[in-house]
Amino acid sequence: MSKNLVDYKGIKVKKELYPLIKHIEDVDKYREELGRLSSSWDIFALLGQLGDINIDIGKTKENFLNLTTTLLNHLSDETVKKTTQEMHFKAQVAIDIVIRNLFERTADIGFLATDDDIREFILHFVSKYDKESNFLKDQIKKRFLEYVKKYSVYYDIVLADTKGKILARLDDNIKVETIDSDLVSKILNTSEEYVETYNSHNFLPQYKKSLVYSYKVTRTNDFNSESLGVLCLCFKFNDEMQGIFSNLADKKNKETLALLDEDGYVIASSDENCISLNSKQEIVLDEDYKIVSFAGRDFIAKTCLTNGYQGFKGLKWYGHIMIPLEYAFLSEESNATKEVDEHIIEAMMENEQHFSRELKEVFNKSRNIQDNLSRVIWNGNVAQSKINSSNRDFSKSLLSEIGVTGSKANSSLNNLNRTIINSILKDSEFLSSLAIEIMDRNLYERANDCRWWALTTYFRTAFDDNDSLIHKEEEISSILKYINDLYTVYTNLLVFDKHGKIVAVSNEKEKHLVGKVLSNSWVEKTLNLKDTQKYCVSDFEKTTLYDNESTYIYCSAIRSFQDENIINGGIAVVFDSKPQFQAMLQESLPSDNSSVFALFTDRDKNVISSTNESITVDSKIDIEDRFFQLKNGEKISEIIEIDNKYYALGVRCSKGYREYKSASDDYINDVFCLVFIYIGKKCLNGLSKIKRKKFINSNILKKSFDKNSVELATFNLGKKFLAVHAKNVIESIGTDKLEKSIEMDKKNPFKGMVLHKDRLISILDIRSFINEEIKDEDLKTIILLEYDKDNKEHCIGILVSSLESISVVEDKAIQQIQSHFLGAGTLVESIVEIDDLDEPQVAMILDIKKIDDNLTQRDKTN
Repeated sequence: MSKNLVDYKGIKVKKELYPLIKHIEDVDKYREELGRLSSSWDIFALLGQLGDINIDIGKTKENFLNLTTTLLNHLSDETVKKTTQEMHFKAQVAIDIVIRNLFERTADIGFLATDDDIREFILHFVSKYDKESNFLKDQIKKRFLEYVKKYSVYYDIVLADTKGKILARLDDNIKVETIDSDLVSKILNTSEEYVETYNSHNFLPQYKKSLVYSYKVTRTNDFNSESLGVLCLCFKFNDEMQGIFSNLADKKNKETLALLDEDGYVIASSDENCISLNSKQEIVLDEDYKIVSFAGRDFIAKTCLTNGYQGFKGLKWYGHIMIPLEYAFLSEESNATKEVDEHIIEAMMENEQHFSRELKEVFNKSRNIQDNLSRVIWNGNVAQSKINSSNRDFSKSLLSEIGVTGSKANSSLNNLNRTIINSILKDSEFLSSLAIEIMDRNLYERANDCRWWALTTYFRTAFDDNDSLIHKEEEISSILKYINDLYTVYTNLLVFDKHGKIVAVSNEKEKHLVGKVLSNSWVEKTLNLKDTQKYCVSDFEKTTLYDNESTYIYCSAIRSFQDENIINGGIAVVFDSKPQFQAMLQESLPSDNSSVFALFTDRDKNVISSTNESITVDSKIDIEDRFFQLKNGEKISEIIEIDNKYYALGVRCSKGYREYKSASDDYINDVFCLVFIYIGKKCLNGLSKIKRKKFINSNILKKSFDKNSVELATFNLGKKFLAVHAKNVIESIGTDKLEKSIEMDKKNPFKGMVLHKDRLISILDIRSFINEEIKDEDLKTIILLEYDKDNKEHCIGILVSSLESISVVEDKAIQQIQSHFLGAGTLVESIVEIDDLDEPQVAMILDIKKIDDNLTQRDKTN
C-alpha cells in the first residue's frame, strides 16, 4: 500500500483527505452504495455456480472496487477544491465590498470638511449660551440632516473646535462635550487626506467600537491653511456588514463570514452565536484552507487580504470565513436530482475547467468496465440460447440481475455529472447577484453625490443672481474641479442655468461646452424636481458629454438660497461608465475567469457593459425574453445554447440599495446582470461518447422460448437497430482483438482479421452499406458470426457501435423481404418488431451469408 494512502472504511484514501472525507456527504453516499453493490457481486458469484453462466464475477467485482477507490479519491479532491475555492471567493468579496464602500467615505469626509457653511459656523459660533450661536447651530444641524438623508450610511456627524470641544452634532441625545484629545491631535496633524479610526470613541459611548472618518476643517482649501476645527462622520458599520453578509453567507451549510482586525479579533460576524465578536481567530492566509478548533468545534477556515480599490486598502482588516466541518461538504440534494440533457453532460466532460483529466479517466474506465460487462452478459445470453437446460431460465434471470447491478454501479457517476452541472448553475446565479449588488451600491452613491453637491451654498447664492452668474464661472469651475478630483468616477461635472445653458464644468478639456444650451430631456426633468431628495438620471444612451459613447448622467436641481421652492438651475455629473462598469463585472468574477463572461443589460436586452469583446455596448443580446421578465431582486439560472456551445446562464434583476430604487424613490431603471459560464461545445454528431443504454437483457423474461419462436441477437450500428439469429452468433469481442489490415483503400469494407479459437476470421465494416455515418472510434464492438457450423470458412465479424438484447420473437412475426436494398448491398433478409425492450422497435435482420458473399468475396477478387 502506498505510504500516502490510508484506509477509510475499506477504501484507500489520500492521507490529507482523511480528516475531511468522513464529512463529504457525496463520498459517503457513493461509498455505501457501491459497498452494497460489492456484496451483490459476492451473491452473484455463488448463484453463478448454480446457473452455469460462465462469467468471472470476481474479476467484475475487482474492477468496480478499483474504480470505486479511484472515484472516491477524485470526488473528494474535487469537492474539497470547490468548497475551499468558494470560501476563498466569499472571504475575498466580503472584504473587497467593504473596502469599495469605505473608499467612498474617504472622499465624503474630504469634501464635507471643506463645506463653507461649516467654516462659517465655526467662525461665528460663540457659545451655547449665545442666542445667535444657537440659531447657527440649528442651521448647521439641518445641513447635517440633509447630508445624512442623502448619504444614509452615516448615523451621526460631529463637529468640534481645535481643542476638541463639540460645537454641534446631529444626535443631540448624546451628552458628551468633547472629543478625545489624542484623536483631535491626530486629525489636526495628519498629512493624509482623511483619518480612519475603528476604535472606542469617547463621543460615541453607545458603541464599544465604531468606525469614524475624520478630517480637519481649514479656513481655505489650501492644505496649509489655518485649522478651524475637526469634523467626524460616523459610519453605520454594523448595519453595512450585515447587509454584505446576508447576500454572501449560505445558511444551509451554517457558514459564518467575518471581518478580522490585524490581530485576528472578530470585528463583524454574520452569526455572532457561532463566531462571537471580539473572539480571536487564526488568520489563514498562506494555505488554501485550514482545520481550526473554536469553542469546542472543528471548522474549516480561510482568510483573505483585500485587493484594494483604486489604491485604497483601508485599515489592515481581513475577510474571514469559517464552516463547521460537519456542514462544509453537504451534497446538493435539491439540485442533484434535476435532470440534465446528456448532450450538455457530454460537452461538460470535454472541458477540463469543469471536468478534470483525472476524473475523465475514471469515467473512461467505468465505460470500459460497463462495455465489457455488457458484452459478457450478451455473450452469456447467446450461449444460453444454444443449450437446452433446466437452468436456462434461471441463468438468464441471473444474467439480467447482474446487468441491472452493473447499471446501478455506474449511476453514481451519472449523478456526479448532474451535481457538477447544477453546481455550475448555482455559481452563475451567485456571481450575477454579486455583480448587480455592486452596481446598485455604486449607483446609489452617484444619486447621493449629485443631490448633495446641488446644495453647495456658493452655487445656490451665485445662481440667485443670474445677471452676474457669467462672472462666477471661474470660481464655480474651481469648486467643481475640486470635487471631481476627490470623486474620480466622473469624467465631468457641469452646472447649467434655468434655461439649460452650461455655466461651468470641472473638466478643463471640456471648457468649450460653457455657454452651450442643453436640450436633453433630463434637463427639463431636473428643473422640475419637487424637493432636495429628488434627482433624475438620463437613459443609458450616447451623448456628446461622454465622447459620443453611452453612459448615465445623474442630475439634481440647484435651488435658490433665499427660497428653496425656486429652482435656478441644475448640476449634472457624467458617470465614467465604461471603465467603472467593466471593473464591477471583472471584480465579481473569479480571478481565473477565462471561461466566464458577464453583461449588464437593460430590460430591452440592450448591453450596458460586457467583459466579452465580441459583445459590444449598445448591442442587443439575443436570448429568450423570459430572462428579462424577472421582477426586482429575482434570479434564475439555466443551461442555454449559443452558436453550438453550452453555457450556464445566471441572471439577476437589480433591486436597489437602501433607499436607492426603493419604493420611496421615483427612479425606475431595471438593470440585469447576466453571467455566462462556458460548459462546452455541442457534439454535432450525436451522443457518441457518453450516452449509455441500460444494461442489456433487463427485460429478457417478458417472453419464454418455445418451438414456435426464435431468439434474435440485437445491436446498434449508429442509429440503425439491427439483428441476427442468436444461433449464428459465436460471441462478441472488443475491437482491441482486431489485427488491422494495411489500409490501401479506406472504402474497402475489409478491416482486418481476428484469431478466435484457432479460426482466422475476417472483420467487415458495413457502415456504408446501410447509409449510416459513424465515427471510427464509435465502433467499439465486434460480433463474430457463422452460418455453416460445418465449414469454418463461413465465419465473419462485423463492427457495431453497441449491443442490445437477446430477444425472443415468434416465427410468424418475422416478415421476409426479397431484394431489399440498403445502399449498394442486399444485406437485410427480414424485419421484425422487438417488443421486449423498454420501447418496441423494428429491427432489420441481417443475412450473414449475403454479407459474406457480397463483401468478403469482393475482397478476395481484389
